Amino acid sequence: MAELVARQIVEDIVEQGLTPGAALPTEVPMLEMYGVARGTLREALRILENNGLVRVRPGRGGGATVGSADPYNFGRTMSLFLQMGRTRFWELVEARVIMEPMMARLAAERGDDRRLEELAASMREHKDLGTQDQVAYLSVVQDFHGVIAGMSGNGVLDLFGRSLKEMYTERVIAAERPPARWAEVQSEHEAVAQAIFDGDGARAEDLMRTHMVELKAGFERRYAALNDEIIGWA
Repeated sequence: MAELVARQIVEDIVEQGLTPGAALPTEVPMLEMYGVARGTLREALRILENNGLVRVRPGRGGGATVGSADPYNFGRTMSLFLQMGRTRFWELVEARVIMEPMMARLAAERGDDRRLEELAASMREHKDLGTQDQVAYLSVVQDFHGVIAGMSGNGVLDLFGRSLKEMYTERVIAAERPPARWAEVQSEHEAVAQAIFDGDGARAEDLMRTHMVELKAGFERRYAALNDEIIGWA
């Protein structure tokens, strides 16, 4: 019953066009709306909260607010399924190599103006990078891949692409040493971005595939011990 209520709450959020941060009704009206006991409603909210889809603040002045379809939270849940399926880390890397070139092609072919401005902002961040600022480097290069996923215009690819990126980042990038390919990565990103700005889907796909194949090769060189590691809960 709690799962059914959780689904109905999400359906109502979508139908009403509620955005992240919007307040949901307080407990008494929700009990009347869904016709369930207090324990069932609270369990339904707990299910959604565990997945980041709502946020619940206890106490006076608290209550439930709308969360978001966050790729990090989705990735945490997906990692449990991957772990139960004994999925190896090399399979995650391979999935990124397959998916990201297609997302780059779609980004170029669909050319959404708002998203193109996000890409332009990302490329300005690339140019502002300091040569020794590893934290900024990791943030900028990972944001670039997230922007491309969003530019695909496909909600499934976007959510999966960003979630795989988050899982990769959690396990690999956090332990990354100062990048030996700093200039090369920046140049490869700039080439992909230019192909997208030009609306050249085939070139964007080819360039992104070359970039991701090199990422995979670098992973295999530096993190060979992780290759056959089972993906765990991020």
